[in-house]
Amino acid sequence: MPKGQIRLTEMQARLLAILIIALSIGFVSFTLATFFVLKSRSNIQVEIVEVPPPKIEVPTKASTSTDSSTEYVTPSVYRIEEFDYKKLVIQAVEVVEKGASVSVYVLQSEDALKVIRASNLPFLICQYSKDTYTVGIVGDYIFQNLTPMRTLYGVLVLSVVNKETAMERVLAFRSAGYPAYLMHFTRDGRDWYSLVIGAFSDVNSAEDFNKKLDWTEVMKIAGTQRPGYVGRITP
Repeated sequence: MPKGQIRLTEMQARLLAILIIALSIGFVSFTLATFFVLKSRSNIQVEIVEVPPPKIEVPTKASTSTDSSTEYVTPSVYRIEEFDYKKLVIQAVEVVEKGASVSVYVLQSEDALKVIRASNLPFLICQYSKDTYTVGIVGDYIFQNLTPMRTLYGVLVLSVVNKETAMERVLAFRSAGYPAYLMHFTRDGRDWYSLVIGAFSDVNSAEDFNKKLDWTEVMKIAGTQRPGYVGRITP
């Protein structure tokens, strides 16, 4: 026997041949199985199904009947909102009709926000003092048995017939932090729009506000050359 050559007996050769055949069959089987798995996965469809809310059985009136009614109960969603005066000024109504019905309150910040959100009506807001705000709801609205005031005063800056021009001024004033809006009225068959700053329930408060205005800045934003004056918006 040459050096390094391994000689197998007939029995060992048969066992080796059987082992080689078994390994070959196993490899082929594994390859086929992998192919079919990948093929079947490619045919899988994913479907998203919206599951309806759970049913809660609510029994009817106590009686001898065993029937019960089924109701869908949706959990209440509570939103906590902090008072943000500048944000509310931006959200306030942009045009108020002269003589329109209003419900005016002077409230602290928390109650002011409650009135605005609970009424779900167009509103105006203006800081009345350090801790209080005037809220003017456009329409008839009663808040917690409080009697609203029905008059509204503001500082009239200018009046124009072009609504787009007037609206541009309103947006400019609101961007600068002023509680500005338009009062719409008709004169001699023409529509007019007065730019108003502030909303107050009495003329004295409006006059005090007018005296504190920086009219140099106000006239610059408004594009006018003379100060405005206090006027009644409604009724």
